Amino acid sequence: MAQKDSEEAVSTAYYLMGDEETSRDEIIDRFSQNSQRYDKIMEAVNHMSPTLTAQTTAELFPSNRKDVYILDVAAGTGLCAEKLYSHGFQKMDALEPSNRMLDEAMKKGLYGRYFIEALGESALNIANDTYDAVTISAMSSMVLIKLPKEAFEELIRIVKPGGFVINTAFSNVLSDGGDANAVLLRENMKTLEDQGKWKHVELKHFPHVVLGNNMSVSVHKVLT
Repeated sequence: MAQKDSEEAVSTAYYLMGDEETSRDEIIDRFSQNSQRYDKIMEAVNHMSPTLTAQTTAELFPSNRKDVYILDVAAGTGLCAEKLYSHGFQKMDALEPSNRMLDEAMKKGLYGRYFIEALGESALNIANDTYDAVTISAMSSMVLIKLPKEAFEELIRIVKPGGFVINTAFSNVLSDGGDANAVLLRENMKTLEDQGKWKHVELKHFPHVVLGNNMSVSVHKVLT
């Protein structure tokens, strides 16, 4: 890739992330505007989140993967689904607030159902104990850190007891550091653990994997 194209991809990736002043709706709109070239942008910046998410999910389900039912949250264009499919997972649904991103995902034909919804907005139109796992791969950090505790309670509700929530994001969101919102996010997740709703079972760190940033994969096991 030409240096100019590479630099443009990096600039666009940062634009998509937004900052503390960028609203959730504005971030969703940015993804929509770049939906048709999103995959190429992620490839150019070597965004490893889908790969790390899928690898961790595969480790949690070493057998019978074709029968494992997964909800891919912030599914985007289906990059995580592609990696999951390569590991043998075949039953997947998509939850994504941008219909234009989902339009691109639909072209790949990897999901069974498509929910055009934003996590944390309201109760999901999904029955209790539906999924064996939820994956969250590269949700915008500016959106993730502002998710209310109720968003994770919804994920716990729709995942079967014994199932998993696999979340991949920047380390300063999931493990250490970050702003007050990131700290509150981790506190809310810990509160749900203290309440016996899920258990934090794994946290893996990967240094300097996306635009020089450290990434972490956090795994919670649903208990109720």
